[in-house]
Amino acid sequence: MKICGACQQSLPDGAYCEAQRGLRQSNRRCEECVAACNPLKVMKHGRTRPMSDDCPICQLPLPHDDRDSSWQPCCLSVLCDGCILAAKERGMLSCCPFCRAPMPKEIEVIVATIEKRVDAGDPWGMYARAAEYDRAEDSARAIEMYERSAELGEKRAHYILGCIYSDGTDGVEVDRDKAIRHFEAAAMEGHAQSRFYVGQLAEEEDLLDIALQHWLIAASLGLKEALDEVKKMFMRNLATKAEYETALRDYHDAVKEMSSRDRDEAAKRN
Repeated sequence: MKICGACQQSLPDGAYCEAQRGLRQSNRRCEECVAACNPLKVMKHGRTRPMSDDCPICQLPLPHDDRDSSWQPCCLSVLCDGCILAAKERGMLSCCPFCRAPMPKEIEVIVATIEKRVDAGDPWGMYARAAEYDRAEDSARAIEMYERSAELGEKRAHYILGCIYSDGTDGVEVDRDKAIRHFEAAAMEGHAQSRFYVGQLAEEEDLLDIALQHWLIAASLGLKEALDEVKKMFMRNLATKAEYETALRDYHDAVKEMSSRDRDEAAKRN
């Protein structure tokens, strides 16, 4: 029995053609789903970014590059650099632009704040704690905390674990299956970089049509690397002109949605 990646039913081998039978579950479709052109589950979810990806001040989607935003040690809110810059220019130099609490500087105070969130079962607090373990080069505890965060649905923890298992970093052996599972979990929550890597891994398996679908979605979320891959596919006659034009239009729409005057000014100063 094998589970179809589209209808999610557990079906006997005879329900799949030979080519589909050898694919991993997330890429596999039964003959009925193939005939009906039913999309894979991984393609149906994560096509838009969730509201949790918005900066809580300007309400615009956060930039994909983590270097263009930062989490605040007092409330753990993730703010874009544009809002942080605007707050500083208004004289808010020692308090959080979002919660207005004094910004703690002592690492012990910051860790204690994070630990309270961890104890409360908050997946984002667990992710922040894992990041602190990472900075302290405590890889084993960092991975353990990333795993706990991912189990509770934090897509950024899934992404980090996907990178770890894909590259074999932090003393972890390369595990392609685990990497794909984590990347796919994050992708289905709207994480564009994870979607991009799922496409790359599909390309390595010579599943070019599936890779293209992932990159089209990632490009529509505003990821430049994905748009570049769609362009390459178009130049190789593996994507149609209409698909490339759609990707280009959707990419620019997503970038426009993430842009603001404050963010542009912050980028100039960084």
